[in-house]
Amino acid sequence: MEKTELTLTYTEELPALGKAVRPRKEPKKPFPWKTLGQTGCFCLAGVFWGRAEVLQILHPMGLGYLSAFLGEGWLFWPVWLAVGLGAFAHVPLKAGAGMAAALAIQLTLGRFVGREEYGKKAFLGAFASALAGIFYAISKQGLGFYFAVAAMECSLTLVISYLLQKGISTLLEREHFILTREETISFVLLAGGVLAGMASLEQEGIQSAFLPMAASFCLLLAARQEGIGGGAAAGVFLGFLLFVCGGIDMPLFIALSLGGLFAGSVREFGRLASALAMVLSPCIFLFYIEMEKLHPYWLGGLAVGALLFCLLPKRVLEKLNGARVTENPADRYDRLQEMTEAKLLDCSAAFHALGKTFRRQETQIEKGERNRMVDTIAGKVCQGCGLAHYCWEEELYRTYSMTFSALSLCEEKGRVQKNDLPRYFQETCPRADGFAEMVNGVFELHRRDRLWDDRLLECRELVGQQMAAVGDIMQMLSGQMAVDCIFLEGAEDALRTALKKQGIHPQKVVAAEEDGQRLVRLTVPTCGGKGVCRSKILQLVEKVMDCPMALLEEGTCAVDGEGRTCTLSFREKPVFAVHGATAFFPASEKGPTGDAAAFLETEKGRTLLALSDGMGTGAAAAKESHTAIELLEQFTEAGFDRELSVRMINSALLLRRGEETYATLDICEIDLYNGHAVFIKLGAAASYLWRNGRVISLRSAALPAGILKQVVPEQNEMLLKDGDMLFMVTDGITDALGGEEQTAAWLKGKLLAFPVANPEDAAEYILQEAKKERERAEVHQDDMTVLAARFWKKRV
Repeated sequence: MEKTELTLTYTEELPALGKAVRPRKEPKKPFPWKTLGQTGCFCLAGVFWGRAEVLQILHPMGLGYLSAFLGEGWLFWPVWLAVGLGAFAHVPLKAGAGMAAALAIQLTLGRFVGREEYGKKAFLGAFASALAGIFYAISKQGLGFYFAVAAMECSLTLVISYLLQKGISTLLEREHFILTREETISFVLLAGGVLAGMASLEQEGIQSAFLPMAASFCLLLAARQEGIGGGAAAGVFLGFLLFVCGGIDMPLFIALSLGGLFAGSVREFGRLASALAMVLSPCIFLFYIEMEKLHPYWLGGLAVGALLFCLLPKRVLEKLNGARVTENPADRYDRLQEMTEAKLLDCSAAFHALGKTFRRQETQIEKGERNRMVDTIAGKVCQGCGLAHYCWEEELYRTYSMTFSALSLCEEKGRVQKNDLPRYFQETCPRADGFAEMVNGVFELHRRDRLWDDRLLECRELVGQQMAAVGDIMQMLSGQMAVDCIFLEGAEDALRTALKKQGIHPQKVVAAEEDGQRLVRLTVPTCGGKGVCRSKILQLVEKVMDCPMALLEEGTCAVDGEGRTCTLSFREKPVFAVHGATAFFPASEKGPTGDAAAFLETEKGRTLLALSDGMGTGAAAAKESHTAIELLEQFTEAGFDRELSVRMINSALLLRRGEETYATLDICEIDLYNGHAVFIKLGAAASYLWRNGRVISLRSAALPAGILKQVVPEQNEMLLKDGDMLFMVTDGITDALGGEEQTAAWLKGKLLAFPVANPEDAAEYILQEAKKERERAEVHQDDMTVLAARFWKKRV
């Protein structure tokens, strides 16, 4: 089989592409603030937080907000100015003292405070509040009342700062929100502080219209995020904060709490139901309790906030709600992942150590073994000889040296004769002929023993390689444990509700997004073969997940041991599709072909095309190629990495190399979600991509599998386009056409003369035309195989 070079070129005067590998993007350095607008929002919020006051006498809000920005570099300074601007509206002396204390803390201790050190920041904010309160109390002649106020402000600053920091930290660190319940409450507090500061402006339009609008919008988001519990908690929290800050009175506080409660309770029925609950429940309550509060502006504000919530884009809600992850399952998964990786690495180290014990050691004839060979010769030849005492006692050194020389000569020549022995020995020894024959016999036995020892050592070495390969597998699997997976709790709740409406009560519902693909796994009561999974559940899953979904293993259900439930798995349908076909022609019409091919679609939206050519032709070649293809299919279905699969196949073929056999491997793996294709070749002929009247050649210079002990597969990567046609061929095709470059030109001419879109027709057409060329050229008869695959984008 012809060795080739690794290139990637167009055929007709097109520039060489080299390896079509997508360049890696340099990671961008994360910034705490994304845009200048975000910084402006922080400053605007700081103004209102600085203005807010509790019970018309306490001022913990400004320092509580400002302490969340301790240690944030230059971002602290504009926020500090904004909070100070708002705080000076009430008690300038106390506000100035608090701002000065916060400034001193930032300059001295700010660089020692990390973003996630919530407790330390809250303590420093409380310390600044205490200093300001004590200073103000002293300025008031040290009255105990002001010291009590300072203590209360210090405590409130500590609590407010700690609760607020999770929301601030989330805004600084993340671009896409995956909120926990604590972060949701923190955002409600942040919004409540802004609204409380606005209420202090005492503007009729703000209190009568804007406050109910903003409160309604925030409570609906919290209810959508957390359900009945989160909606009620957010309503109570926000209403109480506005109440103690003077923004609303007691009836309106209760009305907002009820609105959040009922909005969360009807979350499963959609946004419109939540919006109606948010508007109607406060109206009904106020109608019976205090009808004077039903001001048209206040009601209009509630309605506008509900309307804005209903008009909010769906993708925004998905970021805030559909992709929310709870902390505990993620933490448990991380711990299990770390433990599993540690166990795999320990097993890997054990197998590597076991493999080292089977390493081949150089074997040499030890001195003791040589002495035993000499003793054997002397015992069998010289026993009973009258000159034995003279040779082995008086002339011991000379006799030993002569025997060693005879053994060395036998090793060089294969056999020693009497004439090869020293002349004095031939004249003196009466048994010289028998001595020479005995040397040959003893050395022949020794040579047979060495041959068996070498074979055993070679087997030990191969077993050691397999042990090391198993260790490599476990080590690579430990590195593949991390899965980029987001659990969609909102989708899980929606699926559970939709199934219950159809009379199906699921036991388990899992909705997730892995590598950009949406997955659903359901455990439902068995339908008894009525096809419910296809007629009802699939449509519900597609509606809730808002994308086309495919039922994995369609027509079968994974039934548990008792037969009462079945587990259904769904995955988002790929954007692209691949259809392939293979045409074979053996070297001998009566014998089997030595080539093997595979076309495999995995559940993760990947398609594997593979072609293998065994050494020679006939049954022996077919055995090697089919072994390579079968192993590749098994490793792929098991989820093994491409490179690891190739290495394992190479190692397996090495163990079978008693007859010095090997097989080529030509692999193409295509991601059907983005069209990314990876090509791996081990000794295989070039592949050809037909695109818009042009031919792209893909070549490799790697040796076939089963020759070298260590193989490092080289990969080509490129992005396929709609309508591309891929041709993978064995060397029987390229040899018949005069080489790989000639094959590219010939293939272009044939496809231009006879355009084909069906892979079955294309494979058969190319094979038949190549057979004609071989007959005309009268080249060596070899197996001929063409694998054709067409890649296209699905039409929705």
